[in-house]
Amino acid sequence: MNIFKIILFFYFVFMTNAYAYLDPATGSAIVAAIVAGFATFTNYLKIFKQKIKNLFKKKNKK
Repeated sequence: MNIFKIILFFYFVFMTNAYAYLDPATGSAIVAAIVAGFATFTNYLKIFKQKIKNLFKKKNKK
């Protein structure tokens, strides 16, 4: 924990301004990426749930 405090101290001491500009298109791209990630995750859960259901259906038929 002590090394973490030292690293954190040096991080804030030597921090400089970035002078970066984010245009509106960047914001919409970030939102689109978040929405796509959420959709992908929910689709993955749906497929995983279906595979689990099929696994138990096969066991019941035997």
